[in-house]
Amino acid sequence: MMRLLLFCALLLLAPLRPLSADDQTCLRCHGMQSMAYLDPHTGGLRNLAIDPQTMAASSHGKLRCRSCHGPGFEAYPHFEEAKREALHCLECHKGNDRFPYALFESIEKGFTRSHHARALPDRFFCSSCHDPHAFHGLFQTRVEDVPKQVRQDNHICLNCHHNNERIKDMTGRLLPTLQRSHAWLPNLERHWQAVRCVECHTGSSRPQDHFILDKSLALRDCVACHARDSLLTSKLYLYRAEEERQKAGFVNALVLNNAYVIGMTRNLWLDWASLALLALTLLVLLGHGFARWLVNRKRAASNKEGDA
Repeated sequence: MMRLLLFCALLLLAPLRPLSADDQTCLRCHGMQSMAYLDPHTGGLRNLAIDPQTMAASSHGKLRCRSCHGPGFEAYPHFEEAKREALHCLECHKGNDRFPYALFESIEKGFTRSHHARALPDRFFCSSCHDPHAFHGLFQTRVEDVPKQVRQDNHICLNCHHNNERIKDMTGRLLPTLQRSHAWLPNLERHWQAVRCVECHTGSSRPQDHFILDKSLALRDCVACHARDSLLTSKLYLYRAEEERQKAGFVNALVLNNAYVIGMTRNLWLDWASLALLALTLLVLLGHGFARWLVNRKRAASNKEGDA
């Protein structure tokens, strides 16, 4: 039993991919939890520690450190020019056949127009929200993915906006608390658990939109979500709508568009049975009308012969 527990522990502690010699060299320092430096812009400590397990499980887990940190990082201490240089994620993502070019071109345009990028043009980058050493892209393919998507995306926003000290370091001023700025929204905590911040704070209905609006332009229309043609069906619930069309029946998903209607069963067989009953009713009515037309025609012809 002890051997089995020891074996399981070794599996959990072992890296998910073998580290190269260069990566091992990097992690001699960056693998320490106390690795940090004093940020000259904010005056605060910036954490430089990297968890090898988290990195290995991330979307970039198969990359080597030098894949992104190139010239200037081969020596220690690293060259100042290299440390000041901002990494441009789209240089790789836009030229990679695994990703659609149009998607990242749209992301880049939205990001450069966003409120964050305009307010902090020299200090706001992709890595400000997406930690490249821990980021895990989640692409929904099941209904069960939606809560995870909400938690992951909202954590990115709340990581700054729930941290007054970090906001002050970035902007030089204190902002109102989220509870205060969202006091108009009923059941605030339930909204944060069910939908993403970007549903109301982006400028379009695209699911990967990075055009974050100024707070004065944020959506405050409840009907935009709580309606038959909810904007959530094209963003957060894009795959959920497709799955419901397959499971619940096209009548409910397409005609009613997830609207709540008393008596709806969400059963595909009853959908078809209802359609068949409706078709039969129409057929009986048409047959009855046609039969009466024939009877009236014969009666009119008989009356004409009698008059003659």
